[in-house]
Amino acid sequence: MKRHLTLLIFCITALISCSKDDESPVLREGTYSNNGLAVAGPITLYVGNKTITERNFIHSFLERRANNWLTDSTFNERTGTDIQYYLTSLTIQGDTIAIDVSSPNYLDTFYINSLSNNTRLLVANRESLVKPQLMGDLGCGNVGRYIRMNPPSYTCGYLNYPNSYCTGRKQFQLNIENDHIVMPVLTYCFVRPIGTGINCNTSERYVNDEFNADIRDSLHPEDTLAVQTYFVNLYKQ
Repeated sequence: MKRHLTLLIFCITALISCSKDDESPVLREGTYSNNGLAVAGPITLYVGNKTITERNFIHSFLERRANNWLTDSTFNERTGTDIQYYLTSLTIQGDTIAIDVSSPNYLDTFYINSLSNNTRLLVANRESLVKPQLMGDLGCGNVGRYIRMNPPSYTCGYLNYPNSYCTGRKQFQLNIENDHIVMPVLTYCFVRPIGTGINCNTSERYVNDEFNADIRDSLHPEDTLAVQTYFVNLYKQ
């Protein structure tokens, strides 16, 4: 009897688990907006194989390497909700999303592709100029490829970095929560010494995509990478 009861409990648990796995958040049609706000995650510093979250250490690094970015709040040391951000809206219709960001002013349409139950990959409907992210070992010329979960695909009519002429389709990830959509946006600064007193630096602000944490495995011992993710919460209007 005890054995049958144990088997029954196991079956019920498995059934409940499968039911939960089958539940996918619904991406409903309509317009979504962040009302000019975002959630700022903490700034994290990766130095070689070390992960640093100590605020004073990170502040000193940013003052030395990216002081102007502190001034205009691209790196935001005040984390939490209700952080001022570009007014952003999405309009979902069928299997496409139109994205409108008030600054920098652009409008684009993306096809919606499923990555998992609660994530969608957006691929731009039209091609645009794309800066090539070179293959090979991580460096200043291709850190953009490593740091994003979904770097753009592209073809180059003329490849002579950094003056290449390449076109491709922008793409990035959206996360679906129960009552809203989350658009992750990255800001980063990468530094590598290349000689005595000489560094190469690569920085980008507000890159629409999820952070690829696997980049840590590609860092050299002398590399320094500062990363902050903004989570743009978009609610149905």
